[in-house]
Formats: sequence, C-alpha cells, structure tokens
Amino acid sequence: MRKIFFILSFWISVSFAYSQAPGSISYQTVIRDGASQPITNEAVTFFVLLRADNPTGNVVYQEIHNLTSNASGLVQCNIGQGSTSDGDFEQLDWGAHSYFLEIQLTYNGFTTNMGTQPLLSVPYALHSNDVPSRVSLTGDTLTIGNTSVIVPGISSANTPTVIFGCTNPNACNYLSTATQDDNSCLITGTVCDDGSANTVNDQITQNCFCAGTELINGLYYQGNGVTDLDGNFYPSIVINNQEWMQMNLAVSKYRNGDIISTNLSNTAWQNSTIGAVAIYDNISANNTNYGKLYNWFAVADPRGICPAGWHVPTDDEWLGLTQFLGGVLDAGGKMKTTTGWNAPNSGATNISGFTGLPGGYRRFNGAYLNSLGYAYWWSSTSFSDPLYANYSALKFDDIVVFRWTFDKKSGLSVRCVKD
Repeated sequence: MRKIFFILSFWISVSFAYSQAPGSISYQTVIRDGASQPITNEAVTFFVLLRADNPTGNVVYQEIHNLTSNASGLVQCNIGQGSTSDGDFEQLDWGAHSYFLEIQLTYNGFTTNMGTQPLLSVPYALHSNDVPSRVSLTGDTLTIGNTSVIVPGISSANTPTVIFGCTNPNACNYLSTATQDDNSCLITGTVCDDGSANTVNDQITQNCFCAGTELINGLYYQGNGVTDLDGNFYPSIVINNQEWMQMNLAVSKYRNGDIISTNLSNTAWQNSTIGAVAIYDNISANNTNYGKLYNWFAVADPRGICPAGWHVPTDDEWLGLTQFLGGVLDAGGKMKTTTGWNAPNSGATNISGFTGLPGGYRRFNGAYLNSLGYAYWWSSTSFSDPLYANYSALKFDDIVVFRWTFDKKSGLSVRCVKD
C-alpha cells in the first residue's frame, strides 16, 4: 500500500561562504507517514530543485541527498553540498533572480513532491558572515541577528496544526486524530481499480487495500461458490459472465426442504414419473466424487433442486458455454479434468476451470453405465418428444461436447448456474 508522507515542520538557516551568495542552505525537517507518525531511523532520499523567478520556473540547479531520519523523524541536509546532478550552486546569481526551493522525497520506493517555497534574497547578504543566526531548541523559531520569526504551523502561539486524513469513522483508513478530511477515505466493498489488467471486480478489502479477483488463463475467474441445503459447498467459476458450479450437484432435498425420492430399485426407478435421485452403484465415494444422478422429473420439479439464486441451465445456456469455449467440436477438452478419466482422456486441459468429471449415468431401466468414461448433464429444456429432454456430455476419447436427448427417466448429473 503506498504511503503518503507529510512534512509537518521545517526550518532553514543560511550560512554564507562569500559576500555575494550563500555557501549552503541548512535544511531540516520532520517527516511523518499518512498516520501522522514520525518516520524514524529510516533511509530517505531528498531530490532538491531550485527554480528561478516563480514556483514553476526553469530548474537552474539540482542535487540529491541520501539521508537517515533520527529517532524523532528529523532529517537535515545542507543544500549546495549534495550530489549535484544539474547546475552550479556557487554560480547562482542571488541578486538577479528570486529562487524557489522544491523538495521531492523518496522513501520505501515511492516519491512524493513535498511542495515549493520561496527563498528570498536579504538586504544584508553582504554581511551575512557577521550576522549570528540560530534555531530554537523546539524548532519553531528562527532568529537572525535581533530578528526572530515564528514558523507557522509549529509554534503553539499560532493556529493549531491542521492534520489531514480521513475523518469518516466508517472508513477502514479512518484517522481519529485528523482535523481536516483530505478525501482519502476508503470504504470496504466500494469499487476501485487495483491497476492490474489480470483482475476483475476490484474493490476495497477489509484490510483497506484495493484488490480484485484474478483471471484464470486471462479469461475466467473464481466465483464465490454456493452451499446447498445438505451443507455441501460448491466452488464456482465465471465463464463468459455466467457463474457455473465446478462440481456436480449432490443435494438430497428440493429447495423447500422436501426429500427427493431415493434408494429406488431398478423396477421402481423405471416406473417413476416423479423426481428421483440415485448414487452411482450406491457407492458413497461416487457421491463425493461425482455427485448424484437425477431423473429429469427432479430437474423440472417446481420446488427446484439448485440452491436459491441458482438454476439448472437451459439447452441454450449449455450451447452458449460451449460456443464461448471454442464450439462443440473443441470445447470438451477445455472442460474435462486432466485426471480421473479412462485413457486416453483426449485433449483434456480443464483450461476453463469447469472441472468436468466422468460420473456416468443411470439408464431408464435402472442400470448404471459409463462411469469414468462419460459425463452427462441435464438441461432444463424438454425435447419436442415429451418423453425426452436435452443434455450435454463429454467423452474420454474425444474433445467434442455431445448434445442430444435422453429419456426423462434416466439419471444424469446436474450442474447449476447462477441466476
């Protein structure tokens, strides 16, 4: 997170080596971070620029000072004695021009312009070596000869120091000591830009950083996932602005809590005209790995089998997914996991993050077929023949996405998509 630095106090004294021009300018300052805390015992770099005639005038002299702050955050340098990068300090004509001092501070890799202030030529410059000067121990008063000047913003005799910062207590970067808002407030959850082209949905985090969700392979990104009524959590992936479960549905209940008929014999399964669910070969590990197999009556039941806010995709939504992934002739490899399939598992990359696994299916007559070789998913779209509905499938030895129809009494896997 980028620090913002404030120079909250400074003082300047001038020592003259010649009667015409100052030999060096003593510059001291206390540096503080964005929380108004002194930056102590730290290495910093000052870039010193002198501009002629006005605050934005030509730079006639530049030098660099590599400094270390003390235990109070105080740093000191002599301007005119740094590492010169442009111009000649001793050749500056102090009588012909007014000069403006600009300081740029670099700390921890970030550079902040600390502003520009005038350096005024004084009438007694010719006699400067004879004029005593000092700075008070508290650093708030500069005395030259018999004249003393209180530095604004430091002495208690003047207006109290303004502390800039976020004054909104609801912001994650709220500064309780701030007396004036500087429009820096960051509210958790608000939209921002983290500067990365490889993230989406950038927003302010609870840690007060701007961060987004990283894209997978430059196109896809992780969704928030969803939990069903049985407590099963399904991670999700956003593909072409649609959020898909990355696992097959394994819920045993409709959305209202009603139990879906299960443990049906082959005969009962074949004769059922209402929603029913099964686990491949009734082996619990298959439920863990591949989810459950639902007949289409469960898919179409108005009580819903997907979690609230999610639904069984239509045939058009399946088609849109495959078209975005390169079309039905090519998308299958991008949707299949690289392991868990029978050989040769042709073209499997799972580059989309869809994570398709071969859960097989339960035939209309109750038999279990094609585990490890095929993955079948229902759509919510009924076919023109009322006994059939559309499905999409992947195969172990092909990269094609197969799309056709199954008898509605068959048990296929289900992937839900967010509304």
